[in-house]
Amino acid sequence: MGSGGPLVLLLPGSRPGELRRHLPIIVEAARQMQAKQPLRFRLVLPNNALAEQARPFLARFAQVEIRTQGLAESLLEATIAIASTGTVTLECAYFGVPTVALYKTSWTTYQIAKRLITVNFLAMPNLLAGDTIYPEFIQHQATPENIARAALELLEDPARQDAIRAKLSKVVRMLGAPGASQRAADAIVNLVAKAPSAGHYSTPARPMAPLLINTSL
Repeated sequence: MGSGGPLVLLLPGSRPGELRRHLPIIVEAARQMQAKQPLRFRLVLPNNALAEQARPFLARFAQVEIRTQGLAESLLEATIAIASTGTVTLECAYFGVPTVALYKTSWTTYQIAKRLITVNFLAMPNLLAGDTIYPEFIQHQATPENIARAALELLEDPARQDAIRAKLSKVVRMLGAPGASQRAADAIVNLVAKAPSAGHYSTPARPMAPLLINTSL
């Protein structure tokens, strides 16, 4: 895959449906980013079955390394990540990785869910901080162009990366250890329960993807 350039970690989600919806968008964003500057891309998935499902989506952009283990090691190495919203963004936060988050679901699910739950954000660090730490793109905003632009802006701005890491460290300290994942889940349930009925992002009823690895935060 080549050894030059910053590493961009690709985390489309840990369910087949998430992979189908997110990976084509992420791969096209990666292709657009690579046209602007030399980069390395690594796709991390939780098992071989999802890795096999992912391979056809990489046909137009083969410069992506696929791994089915070692997410923690990849997060330590990554400069930034592009990730599905959910608990994996909390892992990105734990390792201090600036991330562009996305979530896309079916039109029917989105229309139903937006009538049931409204929150300010979907990415877990954003929800917990009550602030836009991670840029996030939901549903029709989750386009390759938007994601590529946001990711390149992060890559080209080390001062912004440092500011994001500082905010992430506050989120991680707030959660404490051990058992941070459970406390994060409890905190988000409370946030959703208190969310106002309009004027914010509408979130699918189950936006949180399972952890790709188990991490004791």
